[in-house]
Amino acid sequence: MTLIYLGLAWLTGIALTGWLVGTQPAASLLPPLGLLALPALAALLLWRREPGPRLAAACTLALLAGGLRLLWATPHFGPGDLAYYNDRGRVTVTGVVADEPDVRDTYQNLRLRAESLALGDEPSAQNRLPATGLALVRAPRYPTRAYGERLAITGALETPPVFEGFSYRDYLARQGVYSMIRRPRIELIESGQGNPLWTALYTFKAHAQATIARILPEPYAALLTGILLGVETGIPRDLYEQFNATGTSHIIVISGFNISIIAGLLMLVGTRVVGKRRAAQVAIAGIALYTVLVGADAAVVRAAIMGCLYVFALTVGRQAEVRTSLIFSALLMTAINPYTLWDVGFQLSFAATAGLIWLTPPLARVAERWLAALIGPRRVRSAMGLLSEALLVTLAAQIATGPLIVYHFGRLSVVSLLANLLILPVQPMVMMAGGLATLAGLIWLPAGQLLGWLAWLPLAWTVWVVGWTAAVPFASLTLGHFGPWLLATIYAGLAGFLWLMTRARPEENVQFSLPSSDGLRASTRAMFAGGALAVTLAWLAAASLPDGRLHVAFLDVGQGDAIFITTPRGRQILIDGGPSPTALLSEMGYQMPFWDHSLDVVVNTHPEADHLAGLPDVLKRFRVRQIILSDVGNDTPLYAAWERAMANEGATITQAQAGMRLSPGDGVWVEVLHPGTIPVDGRRNAHSVVLRVRLGRISFLLPGDIETDVERRLVAGGYPLAATVLKAPHHGSDTSSSEAFLTTVNPQVAVISVGADNRFGHPSPEVLARYAEHGIPALRTDELGTVEFITDGERLWVRVGQ
Repeated sequence: MTLIYLGLAWLTGIALTGWLVGTQPAASLLPPLGLLALPALAALLLWRREPGPRLAAACTLALLAGGLRLLWATPHFGPGDLAYYNDRGRVTVTGVVADEPDVRDTYQNLRLRAESLALGDEPSAQNRLPATGLALVRAPRYPTRAYGERLAITGALETPPVFEGFSYRDYLARQGVYSMIRRPRIELIESGQGNPLWTALYTFKAHAQATIARILPEPYAALLTGILLGVETGIPRDLYEQFNATGTSHIIVISGFNISIIAGLLMLVGTRVVGKRRAAQVAIAGIALYTVLVGADAAVVRAAIMGCLYVFALTVGRQAEVRTSLIFSALLMTAINPYTLWDVGFQLSFAATAGLIWLTPPLARVAERWLAALIGPRRVRSAMGLLSEALLVTLAAQIATGPLIVYHFGRLSVVSLLANLLILPVQPMVMMAGGLATLAGLIWLPAGQLLGWLAWLPLAWTVWVVGWTAAVPFASLTLGHFGPWLLATIYAGLAGFLWLMTRARPEENVQFSLPSSDGLRASTRAMFAGGALAVTLAWLAAASLPDGRLHVAFLDVGQGDAIFITTPRGRQILIDGGPSPTALLSEMGYQMPFWDHSLDVVVNTHPEADHLAGLPDVLKRFRVRQIILSDVGNDTPLYAAWERAMANEGATITQAQAGMRLSPGDGVWVEVLHPGTIPVDGRRNAHSVVLRVRLGRISFLLPGDIETDVERRLVAGGYPLAATVLKAPHHGSDTSSSEAFLTTVNPQVAVISVGADNRFGHPSPEVLARYAEHGIPALRTDELGTVEFITDGERLWVRVGQ
């Protein structure tokens, strides 16, 4: 218990000093802290044989030591520090990428460890200065950078901004980053300058991430990547918001459960191979490597330290004391970096673990008394086994983290307990089946894809439950933020309540176990579970088979185009990739069977980012048989990445030409109307591939981003433009959808693929009025989500919001 009190005092000292530093200079706090330490030290010496006064004096010293540690960590910048040159104009910083790049849809964040700095845009030997420190560089998405590259970065060196309700400056400072450069010019000097061990780990992680992407569809691949590897950037924004609204985002974060699985497997295998004592060394080394592999966030490090302590205790024949382990991990982490205390992930992880430790026993006693009165004492043990696993542990974590969630995010989920009860039981299967599928896929991809079905089922269940509970009215209540003193008061009150309960009834070790199997052997249970899983997967696979109708889905990918066509017998055509790989792949995951990893045809109507950005990632994940392109290229890094992806795919590449016809079968025809015989200028929009898809009496006209001049020439040329459904050209821009064009096409309905509140003002009010004058309903993806048409060639159905 002494370590617990000392650790809490240390943390309190850091927190109080952090508050004082915000009100006065850090240097002014050093003398008072030093002076206060003298009477505390004297008390410790005078009453060293009295337990109570001795503990009070030691806690006072620990509190002051925590404050001094924070003051010692407070940065002071001089001419040799990179941050000294913040906000002084443009500079050229030379340095090495010190971490794996954080790749997003349209940009990538690089952590650059500076080596030198030159003032101005044109560095020279005369104005180059030595500089140290980390800078966050927001670089373009392409070309993709790598750990260990030495780069020359030219741009404005800035202090990270402070937003209303969130200080990005403080967030980065806790990670040792005090400078950032946006919109840089980047020159690659040389590669391979990183640590070989880190390089090997990041290479393995990249292979594992790519393997998961080939095993599972989105968004399930992104979710498993977050759970296994700690990479959350591929999860669609709306899905991540649903996890936040339902209080389930903790399952995406690497936690003690992941660490316990790693430690258990390594101990099990290691004990049989190298013996128990060496197995512990293997397990601790494995935990350390996994922690680095997944990014070593504060929550992961906390879990890793506790896991290593548990393994060490097993080795020496001692029982690990989880309360001491928790406090020791917090003490060690804040001794290394006291700013860890303000890391939200650390706070939530620490609070959740503390809740499991201190809140679960009293909750269990209350539940046991209630159940004894309700169902009788004989049945209490079996009921408590289920209740402890399913409800009490979840409730304890929710109570412990609730005040922090409201403090940081200003909202509280009222469906959190229900959502967690439904999804937590399947998370062990996600972790183990997903990990096994990934390892198998690294060795032989088809084996990983087959095992991936086992991971897909619990992942799909998780996503469905989160979406269902997030849709409940008032699922998340906005309560507003409150101050730190109220937060401290709430937790002090909770601690006082637990202390009173402990005094009323001394603590005891509460053992929870699942109800007995009544003689049912583990192998029999596994057989039944495997059979149920196989039946479920077979039923879902059958439900995913083609339904004999043509499906044309205009995907909700933001400000861009992506159209997914499924023929009556399951042939698949993707037309354009939209501006976001994450959005495109997620929408495709909902359109395709979970076991399908191939596409028949991919069409890029023209090489602009809002039609192309998602396609390079598509070629990395799916086997594509044919690619159809416009007759014009582009000189952007994105197009270069697209060309590299096409070269690696091995698909048949065809340039679109008017008169070309594709017959995917089942009576479906796809005809190219443009480009070809009509002369056009060099604008890429004017070179858009125009397609007409037909089944029976129903047809779809897909004109890309053509504008009025091409519309006029298509009308004058007598091309077969008449269609049942029209995709509005150029996202409803006022440069398209001319009167003559709409009159000739004469559609029954139009679809406008457009992003909400886009900066282009699409769709144009004039164009919307024109559609209304022609009596053409306009369905917008920014308002309705994905718009899917289903036809048997005679009738037409529409489904929205998928």
